[in-house]
Amino acid sequence: MDLSGFAPRFRKVPTVLTKTALLTIDDSASIHMGERVDFLASKGVPAVWFCRGDYLAERPEPAIQALKNGSILGNHSWDHAFFSQLSLTEAFDQVDRTDRLIEELQLRAGVVRKVKAFRFPFEPQIGSPEHANALQKGLLERGFVPLQVEGVVSAAFLSQSESGNLSWFWTYDTEDWSLVGPDSPEAPQRLEAVLARMDKDDPEAACGLNRPGTEIVVMHDHGHTGAQWQKVVEGLLSKGLRFTLPLC
Repeated sequence: MDLSGFAPRFRKVPTVLTKTALLTIDDSASIHMGERVDFLASKGVPAVWFCRGDYLAERPEPAIQALKNGSILGNHSWDHAFFSQLSLTEAFDQVDRTDRLIEELQLRAGVVRKVKAFRFPFEPQIGSPEHANALQKGLLERGFVPLQVEGVVSAAFLSQSESGNLSWFWTYDTEDWSLVGPDSPEAPQRLEAVLARMDKDDPEAACGLNRPGTEIVVMHDHGHTGAQWQKVVEGLLSKGLRFTLPLC
């Protein structure tokens, strides 16, 4: 199904509030990462790409391209495991293998690493308080740092920040993970729902793009979504978001 001419017909006239935002992208590097890097560059949008080590090993070139374009590579574990089901040894093997690969790609790109950023896969499901605390301690020992950004008002994000969580949390989930392949009969409706959510004004549901305050947006570099991905970014830009990198 060709979505190139798709335009949402049922969205209300959105509120546009110019505000600072940070774009974070999970599960890279996909088969489409290179074209997505180029697309973001054409829009002047930097990003933090939270990368899986196994995907980086298979597709290093678009990650190098992202580094050369000024974006950041973050660590998203080796193969997106449930950390609640891993021993600490297994968990940090996931972290360390991915980090060694990121360091190698930084050297190949000729770019100094700006910051050591980490995000857990399946963020809320990292195990018991004792296990979670041990994971945080290990991340700190490895030089990972908390997200430094000014102007966030999201209570959920501030709660994570105040707890000292080194895993980079977010304020707005685009829910692009709900998209299906562009050839699916459900594709237009799914894309419409993702775009319509941007106009929703419900802080309890982490939908506050219409309110003041810096946003940390999460998207996903999933290969099956194709060009729908760019339409989600365009939707975010239409909301007046001005993307920047974190304080390092």
